[in-house]
Amino acid sequence: MADLAANTLSKRAFDQAWPPTALLIGLLVVWELACRALDIAPYILPAPSAIWLAVTTNSAALAFHTGITMFEAVTGFVIGSALGALLGTGFAYSRFLERGFLPFIIAANTIPVVAIAPIIIIWFGHGMASKVAVTAFLSFFPLALNMMKGLQSYDRVVMDVFHIAAATPWQRFWKMRLPGALPYVFVGLKLNVTFSVIGAIVAEFVQADRGLGFVVMTAYRSMAMPRLWAAMLISALMGILFFLVIAALERLFVRWHASVDETR
Repeated sequence: MADLAANTLSKRAFDQAWPPTALLIGLLVVWELACRALDIAPYILPAPSAIWLAVTTNSAALAFHTGITMFEAVTGFVIGSALGALLGTGFAYSRFLERGFLPFIIAANTIPVVAIAPIIIIWFGHGMASKVAVTAFLSFFPLALNMMKGLQSYDRVVMDVFHIAAATPWQRFWKMRLPGALPYVFVGLKLNVTFSVIGAIVAEFVQADRGLGFVVMTAYRSMAMPRLWAAMLISALMGILFFLVIAALERLFVRWHASVDETR
């Protein structure tokens, strides 16, 4: 039985991994051949081999800067998601909070992050705290809306059953409304993980002496394009890794929902 479960899990992992892997390999081959055949200048589009060389020759520095950006992204994601969950819960339970604060929050999130980042850096200083604050600012809004929508989308019949059973508001929240909201919550978390990486890197663009955003800006100024592409691809891989972690948690906690049905 254990061997059968392991084989099934391995097959599912293979089925999910081979399409993007095959496409990536094909893209890299075409990219490399095009750069060589068309003699494309490295400052316009470096070949994958040149990018890989930049990674290997600067591996220690890139690992250091990746760690900085990853810490900022994860910390901002946790803080922003926690604030978003609290705010979304408040909106779901209070019409006054929803109608009073939601328009201002929507307005704040329409401001481009490149415009708000300098203000946050002035408030929090030039250290890591400002990068975390920018990341948290970008990360709270999607979860706030999805938390509110999820908590408001409960089954009225089930609510009546809880009412007949004289369940307390706390029991209704933990045993009925929150479990039903989890699919919405994970949609918000998936959006947040991508925004967290964007927020950390954009904040580093504005003012930083470390991190992948700093690498991108310094590489651009010195026209070291393979290093710039290396930093961009590492940030993309970081976002994919974060997304996969959230997707794994979703399969663990919301396995009953159609959105994580692995038989599709």
